[in-house]
Amino acid sequence: MKRASCVAVCVLAFSSVMVFAQDPTQIEAGEMLYDEHCAMCHGEKLRSSGAIPDLRELGASDRARFDEMVSNGKGQMPSFQGLLSAQELDQVWAYIRSRARGT
Repeated sequence: MKRASCVAVCVLAFSSVMVFAQDPTQIEAGEMLYDEHCAMCHGEKLRSSGAIPDLRELGASDRARFDEMVSNGKGQMPSFQGLLSAQELDQVWAYIRSRARGT
């Protein structure tokens, strides 16, 4: 009985993550943030010129790497720590994942 409960909870948790990732309000808010903070370097509508990494190539497993890069910056990429809240970071991620080519 405990195992069945655990499985049910895991399925519900996973479903919630998937719903969040496809939430139109999160995606729309993320697109607005992306346009404001990211598009100048990463391209309009996530269309990279090739000189900057194409964010559409990020897979679901790249979330920690994304958070690290956005928060701390790297090379030419500035740090957005203190500029974007955790919720806003989630929204930008939702927008990127909604247009992802990766898995």
